[in-house]
Amino acid sequence: MLNRRHLRIKVLHAFYAYRTDPQQGLVTGERNLRRSIEGIYDLYLYELRALWEIFQYAEHLLEVKRKKRLPSYEDLHPSRRFVENQVYRWMQAQVKLQEYWDDRHIRFGDDREILHQVFRDFQVDESYQEYLQMEHNTVSADKKLLRYLYGQYLSENESLHQLYEERNMHWADDLDAAQMMVSKTLKKISGNEEAKALQPLFKDQEDLTFALKLFRTAVNENELFEQEIQEKTQNWDAERIAVIDILLMKLALAELTTFEQIPVKVTLNEFIELSKQYSTPKSGHFINGILDKIKDSLQEKGQIRKVGRGLL
Repeated sequence: MLNRRHLRIKVLHAFYAYRTDPQQGLVTGERNLRRSIEGIYDLYLYELRALWEIFQYAEHLLEVKRKKRLPSYEDLHPSRRFVENQVYRWMQAQVKLQEYWDDRHIRFGDDREILHQVFRDFQVDESYQEYLQMEHNTVSADKKLLRYLYGQYLSENESLHQLYEERNMHWADDLDAAQMMVSKTLKKISGNEEAKALQPLFKDQEDLTFALKLFRTAVNENELFEQEIQEKTQNWDAERIAVIDILLMKLALAELTTFEQIPVKVTLNEFIELSKQYSTPKSGHFINGILDKIKDSLQEKGQIRKVGRGLL
């Protein structure tokens, strides 16, 4: 499931898009934000589908060998340990997962060859060979192998990433969240095929409400926040202030003035960290100084109200 930082990043994307084309309107902006957030879940489902396609290809290869005109003993009696992996069994039992793939059109089509090559490379891996020779199947061994396969052959696969880039312009920002969800899924799978390992997009509905409210406040109070920032940056050349810095400060002000249960320090730290990722090397220090001044001013005016102990 997504954490608040992932949601703040998505709101930043939406706010930047809105600034670029304000004629789209608030409703359209919110709809695009929802779609962008859903894109993370699609990427998570693609990553799971990639594992599924590898299992399917492994089964296909076993069947091809069995149907040879003159099959060898090994062709007729291969190790089926990989295709009987507990992770694959869990996937086969997940009706909801299959429905997600169908409803969201999560499929690789002709691009499955990328995953077929992954399995061909994986077949000669020493870890895979040792796994096939184990005397007994265990859930622990099955999951260990799949984590290795995912970590070494899929999570950093450049061909797969190029495919994602063609389908989702924000894939680079989304992949970290999607892969965290895959890791949690692999961790939760047990011998019980009914295990609830499939990750939800949100912990609860409040997370989506948070993202939408943050975006809406930033848009509606844009001029007010612009004025606050201008008053505290009079000694700065406006043209030299990065656009992203301005947007990050406006979002921080939207969060400070809207969400009573989020501590001031948490908000400031989060947006300073985002500036390090999305803006210039000096942006964190700059944003911290400006926001600290604005925060003090808004607190004096009573425009920042926090509920609970230690939230200031």
